[in-house]
Amino acid sequence: MLYFHKRGLVFLATPKAGSSAIEKALSAQADIVFQGDPNLKHCTFQRYKWRVEKAILMFTDTPPQTMALIRQPEDWLGSWFRFRHGAWLNGTARSTRGLSFDQFVEGYLANPQPAFAAVGRQGRFLINPATDTTVDRLFQYEAMPAVTAWLSARLGQPVALGLHNVSPDWPITLSAELRRRLEQQLAEDYALHARA
Repeated sequence: MLYFHKRGLVFLATPKAGSSAIEKALSAQADIVFQGDPNLKHCTFQRYKWRVEKAILMFTDTPPQTMALIRQPEDWLGSWFRFRHGAWLNGTARSTRGLSFDQFVEGYLANPQPAFAAVGRQGRFLINPATDTTVDRLFQYEAMPAVTAWLSARLGQPVALGLHNVSPDWPITLSAELRRRLEQQLAEDYALHARA
């Protein structure tokens, strides 16, 4: 999470949706940076509204505008699947080594989820269930040029993003039946992505 006091802006770092690249590009200009521990870096919209915004309002009368990115849900899960294939997770319950993407998604759709597929939901990150509201500006991860153009205008400086924390780029496929079940179970996430 990044807070820009003079610009009245908070960037909420949706996991696996370009947050590391934005953090690397803009943290030096931010007044408050939540980084490191995932619970800090990836402060949810609900936690932000519940606690962090209240702290910020001790220094300003106007709540800052919030913004975040959302990734197409199947692609988002694909990024998690590839990320958890990394050698640092070998031999742990969170590793996806030896699994197909179908097996990963099957685990994600299960209740309870196995550890390798317990990655949360973008909708739960971006929506405050107490008020059924979401961030002020939501952008599709896939439209990064629009994100950087908006940030450049909003922050009054050019914003260029590098590649950081990128999952390996190898092809994965998902069966039609699992895609149908995923679209049904993550209907809220697909709708959020379509509206962004």
